[in-house]
This record gives sequence, C-alpha cells and structure tokens, in this order.
Amino acid sequence: MQRSRRSPTLGEMLGEIVRRAADEVEATLPAALADEPDGVHQHRVRVRRLRSVLGGFRDALDARAAERVRVAYAEWGRELGVVRDIEVRAEVAGEMLERAGIDDPDVQRRLVGTEQEAYSVAQQRLVELAGSPRAEERRRLLREFVDAANPVDPDRDAAEVLAAAVARQARRVEKAESRLDGTDASYHALRKAARRLRYVAESARDAAPGVLTKEMDALVEAGDTIHDALGAHRDATLLAQRVDHEAALAGRAGELSHAYDRIAQVARDEAGERLGEVPHAMRLLKAAASRLS
Repeated sequence: MQRSRRSPTLGEMLGEIVRRAADEVEATLPAALADEPDGVHQHRVRVRRLRSVLGGFRDALDARAAERVRVAYAEWGRELGVVRDIEVRAEVAGEMLERAGIDDPDVQRRLVGTEQEAYSVAQQRLVELAGSPRAEERRRLLREFVDAANPVDPDRDAAEVLAAAVARQARRVEKAESRLDGTDASYHALRKAARRLRYVAESARDAAPGVLTKEMDALVEAGDTIHDALGAHRDATLLAQRVDHEAALAGRAGELSHAYDRIAQVARDEAGERLGEVPHAMRLLKAAASRLS
C-alpha cells in the first residue's frame, strides 16, 4: 500500500530534522563571528536546537554517535554562552536603567559600560576559538553524523515516533516542575527541559507538517513561554544582585548610590512578574501533552 504524504517514514523525518538543524548551525556561524547584530544569539539558539534534537531523538538514532556530537557542541555552546551572557547583562542593565529613569553616567558606566568592554574581549576570543583545530574537528563530526544519520527502524511510521518523542520531553518538563524548590538550580532544570521540548516539537512539526500540528504548536508555545519567562527571571535576579554589589562599590568610591536601590527594585519586580507566567504555561503544556497519548 502506498504511504500517505501525511505519514512520512521515520527515516525521512529524522533525516530532514537532523539535516535542517545542522544546516542552521553552519549558516549562522559567520554572522556570529562577524559580530553582526544578534549574530551570537542566533547561532547559539541553533546550537541548542541541534543538541536538543540529538537528545530528544536519541533512541531512534545512533546513540553513541549522536552523543559525541552533542558533547562537542556543548563545549561550543558554553563558549558562545560566555559572550551572549555578557551581551544580555548589558542589555538588561540598560533596560532597567531606562525603566527606573536613571541617567547617571557613573551608574551607566558601572552597569553597562564595563559589560560592553568585556563583550569586545570575549567576542575576539570566540573568533580565535572558532579557528582552532578543536573547532574543525567539531564541524567534521557534525558533517559525518549528518551524512550517516540512519535511524533505527527507518521504515516505521513517523507520527508514532514523533508523538512518543515529544511526549517524553513533555514528561521531562513536568518532572522538572515537580522538583521546583525555589532554588536557581531547580528553575534552571525546568528551563532546560522546556527548551528541549520546544525544539523537539518544533523540529518534528516543521519536518512532518500535518502530523499532530495543533498539539505541536501548543507545546512549542508553552515551552517557549516557560523558557523565556525563567530566562528573564534569572537575568533580572542576577542584575538585582549585581546592582547591590555595585552600590557598595560606588559608595566606597564617593559616588552617589541612591539610584541603585531603585534599579534593584525594578529588577526584582520584573523577576517576580516573569516567574508568575510559568504556572499558566505549565497548564497549557500538560493539556497539550495529554492529547498526544
């Protein structure tokens, strides 16, 4: 019997997903190294998507080879994270200064200017790392994996595997939520699980349009909301802590420090508001995941 176009094989689906993820990593690298606007961020997103796809569909791939690529790109992701985290700290600080109505040049220098200087150094280091033999080996591993990405049981119906893989990621998110205890580590674990769910669902939906599209859309949106909310919560919390530290340094340097209290409060308010978005997104996620089974 001829297979419907709406029911691709596992081999077709995973081949397309892996190729697309790898192509996006390679396509966004030049902009990141050239320090184009949002270049590092977009490349880091694609690296995370690649790693999420390899982890999310590990059971259907050559697990050992997939893990080698994941480990190699985890290292590169950490290097990208150094640069991106500095960039985000500068952006968040600038935004909070504006929201607090602070235009003091000393405060601007301490909270934004120093980060911009650190960013330039980190960006140059990233370019050097990208030209290293280790980087070439990482790219070679990825090319070889894509060329040989033959899934286990490639003739299986893709919809069955898609639903099972995404449902497994949704359960990981629910498990992470059940372990929330107010610590940064527990929020970070939930954020990572939500991010992987989003990328796995998004990649499967795009590779196999028409297969459980409504459920995939809902899970992508919920995962994205949780990831972004917890990321903003973390950024604002870290800024508030840094502002408290810089306020003490400013006071010892003879600078006016009253503005720091206002900025810290704005940051803490933002952290609380963004954390409050998570419960509703979790309810949407659980409802969509229940429809996969």
